[in-house]
Amino acid sequence: MKTIIILTLFLFTLPSFANQLKNHSSPYLALHGDDPVDWVEWGEPAITKARQENKLLFVSIGYFACHWCHVMQRESFSDKAIAAKLNKNYVSVKVDRELNPVLDKELIEFVQLTNGTAGWPLNVFVTPEGYSMVGMTYLPADRFSNVIDQINIKWKDEHVSLKQRAKNMNASLAEMLNKQEAPIDSNIKPLKSRFIDVAMQYADELNGGFGEQNKFPQIPQLWGLLKLNREAKNKDADEFLQLTFDKIISQGLHDDIAGGFYRYTTDPDWETPHFEKMIYTNALLPLALFDAADIYNKAEYRETAIETLHFLQNEMRDTKVNGYISSLSAVDDKNIEGGYYLWQQAELKKLLTSDELAIANAYWNMTRPNDFPTGNLPRQKLSIKALSIMMSKSELEIQSSVANIKLKLKQYRNKTRVIPKDTKLLAGMNGLALSAFAKGIHYDKSLQQAGDQLSKFLISLWDGKTLRRSAANNKPGGLYDYAAVSWGLLQWGAKANDSKAHKIGQEIAKIAWNNFHKEDFWIEESVSLLPSTKQLTHISDSALISAEALLIEASLLSKDPALVTKAKAVQTILTENLEIDVFSYPSLLSIHE
Repeated sequence: MKTIIILTLFLFTLPSFANQLKNHSSPYLALHGDDPVDWVEWGEPAITKARQENKLLFVSIGYFACHWCHVMQRESFSDKAIAAKLNKNYVSVKVDRELNPVLDKELIEFVQLTNGTAGWPLNVFVTPEGYSMVGMTYLPADRFSNVIDQINIKWKDEHVSLKQRAKNMNASLAEMLNKQEAPIDSNIKPLKSRFIDVAMQYADELNGGFGEQNKFPQIPQLWGLLKLNREAKNKDADEFLQLTFDKIISQGLHDDIAGGFYRYTTDPDWETPHFEKMIYTNALLPLALFDAADIYNKAEYRETAIETLHFLQNEMRDTKVNGYISSLSAVDDKNIEGGYYLWQQAELKKLLTSDELAIANAYWNMTRPNDFPTGNLPRQKLSIKALSIMMSKSELEIQSSVANIKLKLKQYRNKTRVIPKDTKLLAGMNGLALSAFAKGIHYDKSLQQAGDQLSKFLISLWDGKTLRRSAANNKPGGLYDYAAVSWGLLQWGAKANDSKAHKIGQEIAKIAWNNFHKEDFWIEESVSLLPSTKQLTHISDSALISAEALLIEASLLSKDPALVTKAKAVQTILTENLEIDVFSYPSLLSIHE
């Protein structure tokens, strides 16, 4: 009897690896809290379990606003048969990419190098020692089920050789990348003009934007080209930039009802968005638009930038702490992609007068065949001037009517529709937003209060030694958080004459250099559970401005002699990576001292 009691107590004290994500503070992880998969978070316990049981880690990364992440959750991770296979044969780790950006970056890079393409949901099988073995993005349930069966059979038969092959492959990739990161000179100035030439090679001069398939705004490249061309005065680049900004503010990337931008469009003509709205898109695009408005004397760019900052306040502000949430979902509360933003003609007839309906239909071409089963997206077809001629009304009358139509549709949308939100409050993303408000107050003084409140929120995440990544927990931030918050506070300090913001922004910049720049290489996370040997002399841009460029700019803004010296020294180093892939480093190249 005594033995049974002791055994029972022992069993109850063993760590539980049933699904641990129920009611998680991350809405994306909480979304998976009812899955039959025994999900655990990324961390030492998961790796320890994998090593003790000699199982592969199945690391699945996504984010709340990701449409295909939701699809795979419904199709595969809610499937009991698939879950049983994962639970039996793998240690399943679910990751919110916004809470683990460096892990996400490393695994994205692995899948990109081994598959040629990568994205989310990102699914990577990792050995117990931490070496990536094979990865993929979204798969339908039947194919995913076959893959986990095949990998499990292979692992059982060949796990010793598979471990060694994964280790060797990761070492080879790191060696290749490290060679390209070695300094070869101390002058990057010639690359500034080369960037313009390369950017124009990628430019779609017919439709605007880069590439000829789907259209991501690629804000670092656009803004970098804008800043570098201000001095170079390449006429073709100027025309391309204006065409691109015109498309961005008037077509499907822009929500013409309430403001704000979607993440990208699925077509080359900027017409059909992928409907998620990210805080970083809506923080960075206003910065580029403000500059473009000044350079090209186009008030509509400035007006859209200001409207976007008001959209952030209205739609993405957490009113309790005055920080800004991560994203709005691509699907509505009924799991309809874009359902929150689309309109049927019957709906418009009920909401608008006959005159308003005629204007709305002409302005947005709303009588076209439906883009989606649930309706059409308002997308500008005619200019106000063209519409005034067509309707035999003054431009002021048309402007007033369009504004009234937008208000009616916005109020109806807010009252009758629901868009799920990722409510995480992330330090780095809010640092970007503060920089946008800092620039915005020059053009709209009403943004002052929002900036003051956001500055205070960011300062609340700093205890004098450590910056928290998220308002929801005490986990320390990485390089991106430090760099973006420092940049935001120093921008706000300069534009709003806020000495406290300047002082703390400077302190955070100093800690960032001390913690994340070692022996002339960048470390993006203070603690990594992967055995990475990759070295970074420079950090490339992604959809975001690189952490390196943000910290350099923050350091120059700080006026602190030691920080300025460090920033200038790093800024000039030329590497093979920088030379052969100049298009990926616009923010570094366009820093203005």
